[in-house]
Amino acid sequence: MKRDDHLQTAPQSSKDDDIAVGKGMLRGRLLAPELLRAFVAVVECNGYTPAAHYLHRTQAAISQQISRLEDCIGFDLFDPPKRQLKLSEQGKVLLGYARQLLALNNEAMDKLRPGVVSGSVRMGATNYYATTVLPSLLAEFSNLYPAIHIDLQVGVAEQMQRKLGPAFDLTINAFQGGQGHGILLRKDQAVWATSMQAAAHGKTPVPLALLPQGSLLRRWAQEALTQAGRRWVVVQESSSVEVLKASVLAGLAVGVFHEATVGTVAGLRTLTPEEGFPALPCSEMWLNRANRELPRAAKCLHEFLLEQLPPWE
Repeated sequence: MKRDDHLQTAPQSSKDDDIAVGKGMLRGRLLAPELLRAFVAVVECNGYTPAAHYLHRTQAAISQQISRLEDCIGFDLFDPPKRQLKLSEQGKVLLGYARQLLALNNEAMDKLRPGVVSGSVRMGATNYYATTVLPSLLAEFSNLYPAIHIDLQVGVAEQMQRKLGPAFDLTINAFQGGQGHGILLRKDQAVWATSMQAAAHGKTPVPLALLPQGSLLRRWAQEALTQAGRRWVVVQESSSVEVLKASVLAGLAVGVFHEATVGTVAGLRTLTPEEGFPALPCSEMWLNRANRELPRAAKCLHEFLLEQLPPWE
């Protein structure tokens, strides 16, 4: 027997073992960007469901990502009850870092791929802009940035304002004078319209063809007639201005449109206060961006629209 055969030595960790331990520690301390993106979206969209719509994921997937992030950091991100989405102290700290990390991630990708801008932009716009102004501009933008997808939705005023941030990156929305935000693009007088071939405006109650609830024009019309002591009834409701114009042309109802819309339609005429239809306010069209860090694709579209749609003077 050799002299040292009876000695027992403590096991020594190999270099490979040290590396494996180091990798394990590193893996547990890395914050995955997709988890941070889900967390920021839930906070900024004020809910799991709108965050899921914004990220094109299911609500269950977003909930799972939040749970994984909480497991990773070892703390709850929201105080109970979680449905109220009140950030915990740890959640408040992480939110600031999450935004910085996501911004750095985007910056790194931009540096690595300086000539390629891709991604989706979600935009809301009034019917007039969505159907008359934006199509040719967006076609030109798509030629400049073929990898950017634009999701353009037509919305009513209150709905679009509520969704700016949670669902929309950009909006072109209508406001009452002096109440808009962003860049003022144009001013349009709201007017009553009736058919030249019919007398719907002479009926009692006044039959109205209006946009859905939340529309600025709808609210103005109803308030003006009520204050004037005139009875009214909504006989046609549609989110399509073309449908409403067709109803008015047919003599079914009186409509409320922007003056520019009526001026392009043969067979329609505006109604005056002398005919019992009070003057309506002037609306303003504003280009606005979400009050959060925009994806590079959205920034590109915003800058492009600022160049193509000069501010109102």
